[in-house]
Amino acid sequence: MMRLFKLSSSPSVFEPILFEMGVNLILGEKADDNTSGNRKTNGVGKSMSVEFINFCLLKKKEESRVMKIPNDILPNDTQIILDIEINKKPLSIIRTKGKPDNPIFMIGDDLTEFKNIDDASNYLTTLLIDTNTDGTPSFRQLMNLMIRDERSEFKDIIQTFDTSSKSIPPDYTPHLYLFKIDLTTYRKTKNIISQIAQKKTYKSELEKTIKQKYASTSDAFSELNALKEEVDKIGKAVDELQSNEAFEVIQKDLVTIESEMDNLRSKQKALKYELKKIESLPEPEKITDSDIEIIYDQFKQGLGEVIAKSIEQVKSFKSKIDSFQQMLIDSRKNELVRELEVLSEKLKSLEDNYSDKLETVNAKGRFKNIKIAMAIFTKKSDELANTRVKLEDYEKTDKEIKAFNRERSNLIALVDESVDSLKSVINDFSNTILDIHREIMDNQKASFRIETIDRATKKEIFNFEMRIDSDGSHSVDRAKTFIYDMALLFNAHTRERHPRLLIHDNIFDVDKDTLIQSLNYLSRIETLYYDFQYILTLNRDEIEHDEKDIKLSINGHKRAEFTRQKRFLSSTSTNPYQERSLIKLKAVTIAE
Repeated sequence: MMRLFKLSSSPSVFEPILFEMGVNLILGEKADDNTSGNRKTNGVGKSMSVEFINFCLLKKKEESRVMKIPNDILPNDTQIILDIEINKKPLSIIRTKGKPDNPIFMIGDDLTEFKNIDDASNYLTTLLIDTNTDGTPSFRQLMNLMIRDERSEFKDIIQTFDTSSKSIPPDYTPHLYLFKIDLTTYRKTKNIISQIAQKKTYKSELEKTIKQKYASTSDAFSELNALKEEVDKIGKAVDELQSNEAFEVIQKDLVTIESEMDNLRSKQKALKYELKKIESLPEPEKITDSDIEIIYDQFKQGLGEVIAKSIEQVKSFKSKIDSFQQMLIDSRKNELVRELEVLSEKLKSLEDNYSDKLETVNAKGRFKNIKIAMAIFTKKSDELANTRVKLEDYEKTDKEIKAFNRERSNLIALVDESVDSLKSVINDFSNTILDIHREIMDNQKASFRIETIDRATKKEIFNFEMRIDSDGSHSVDRAKTFIYDMALLFNAHTRERHPRLLIHDNIFDVDKDTLIQSLNYLSRIETLYYDFQYILTLNRDEIEHDEKDIKLSINGHKRAEFTRQKRFLSSTSTNPYQERSLIKLKAVTIAE
């Protein structure tokens, strides 16, 4: 069993909240009428006080709204302190925004600072459950069910997180634990389902790759056989060529000739490129005699007797320049042509020599060029190997998926047996649902059952089906969750493992009659059970006109009340435990 005593801070940033056994109310003044959606909020701090409790109970920092509070309102070094008792062992949990991953536990006069949040959670798990194995939930898994996120909107009895977060799957673990359904087999099955999903993704990627070249995987298997035959033939021919006695004798000569021919072809390619550039040169610009005479007369007029050359001499000089330029171009062009002719003769001689030597090796003429043969063989062999690997991987993955599906079905059969063995527990729980439903809804038009699902398309193996009168609406679904949580808390079987702590933040966005009957149910159940703690946040306007019909004493169960003038985080009263906490924290010990 788990019990809360007090929520406080050091130095004080809010009035301490003291909790008692039974029903504890945290009230807020009238909500704003301009709130969005169906949620009624008034911004005075009811939900934040619950968030502080959850923060101390090791809610992940990235999920906690406490971490988003500005430093001028909640400094990083402010200690949030929750005094609790777990199975009669009292302790204080101290956590700060500045070091959220290093909570401090005060047990008696001893303090322990944990190196990480998981170690702290494991410690609380062993206190609450006496063990921490694959057959039990973690402390936080249980707390997620006991303190549902208000943003879950209470519309699903299994899902406890913010409904806008699509990445968080429903967690059946704490529910199954309370019903004593085997968790070890459940977790094995969930692991198998996860592996099946991974294998299916990999198989799909392989199939996509195969279909880039083949119409289908079936066609790929057919093509693989044809390709194998082709590679075998080429390989056999190459083997015959290499096993020829003459091949070993002249193999070195063939390789040398091939290398020399490659070099000559490279030079030939370079020379052809240079020749092509020369041939593509534009024709020199033609300057006519009349143009020369005009330019000549202009210079002569400007320079007078300095120019003594005649126009004929100028023309003669220009002709010599043109001739010299053309001579240079023609000379290089002729030189390139001669070099190409020499290279061509050398290549022809080498190719004849190569052919003669190869004919000696392979009289049948299967391959005229050992390099071409090997290149073809290598390419086809690589293609065969790649295709074979992909198809073998595809077949292997498909077999693994089938094997996993068989194992999944076998495990689900074991889970189903576990559920069948607990028929009486589930039936008794269903009767508890009916009793609460009759008290709140004034009828027994409700049902509850647990079934296993053995379908490969489903990620979950359980279906908790609960129906109540006129369910499906926002208001009625909240009432359904309230009834389910109350049944978990007070049913004789499920309460054996229940922490006996339950917190509902703004769950009663329901019709007036349902709200009144729910509060009256709490009033009655409190007279029957003393060993539980239920914390509920309410807005005053939800009950202010109906208190005469409500049997639960609102003021008698009020533990805190916040208004716009007295908000949760605007109080500055002195914390009587402030000095004690600060002094003791100087002697922190580090957990190994």
